[in-house]
Amino acid sequence: MRVVSWNVNKSANSAGRIDDQLEVLEAIDPDIILLQEVRYGADQQWVDVWKQGLEDLGIGEIKHSCDWAAALADSSVPPHDNIGHDNGHLTAVRSEWNLIREDESITDQLAKGDFTHAPTSFPEKILPTRLTTVDQEIELWNVRAVPGSMWGEEKIKIFETVYNRLSDSGPCTRILAGDFNTPDDELRDGQAIPFGYKKQPEIRQRWVNAELSLLKGLGHLNMEDVFRAINGYGEIDQRDTSWKSKRFDHVFASQSLDARRCFYDSAGLDCSDHAPIVADFTV
Repeated sequence: MRVVSWNVNKSANSAGRIDDQLEVLEAIDPDIILLQEVRYGADQQWVDVWKQGLEDLGIGEIKHSCDWAAALADSSVPPHDNIGHDNGHLTAVRSEWNLIREDESITDQLAKGDFTHAPTSFPEKILPTRLTTVDQEIELWNVRAVPGSMWGEEKIKIFETVYNRLSDSGPCTRILAGDFNTPDDELRDGQAIPFGYKKQPEIRQRWVNAELSLLKGLGHLNMEDVFRAINGYGEIDQRDTSWKSKRFDHVFASQSLDARRCFYDSAGLDCSDHAPIVADFTV
């Protein structure tokens, strides 16, 4: 089973650029695709382009959070009336598998005023789905943390929301992947250096804890950082990064999925500012 996670860069979403990105995905030949920063456009035309392109690749089961983003963009409820919400996530799997979206729609939550599952102002950045194959069920979590330099506390709210929801549901067969916009650096011994250490004292510890909760805190759920589990630690070079000199894009997975390979595909940098991360599992 091959999984790819990729921030396709919303500013690059156009028919021609999506075609280029589909060519990269075709070469990777994944069974599971998790895309971040998918711009939906007027009447969700870019989502339709993605759907048709992925169906042509044999990836026919598709769920996305662009409808959430669009609903929030149209909302007059603060702070959503000022945020923009111009993109969402897309998760897709092979046509013969079944994919179920876990959360109720944002429209329903807005109507009820119930944001139990969305304590962040960017709920479209957290897309949980459940994949059913002939053999098993796998939770898929497609996540992007917004940049802290732009959105401040909203970044750590996303980390906290994901960590709390995963912890509350306990261990299961699960893949968590996406663009986390962290860590700032990694040491040779494996220690991740969060951006939180650069924050003001009054928020520093919460920020550090939130980043490390996902980067280093999923062991109680029997999940591992797949790239590091396969490749170990040591000096970071360009092959080990996904955005400039940073390793922002990650795949965490249940150890029972038996990861055997994980790498960043630099071919994706020709049509996005992020390289896709690819992980192979024996299950």
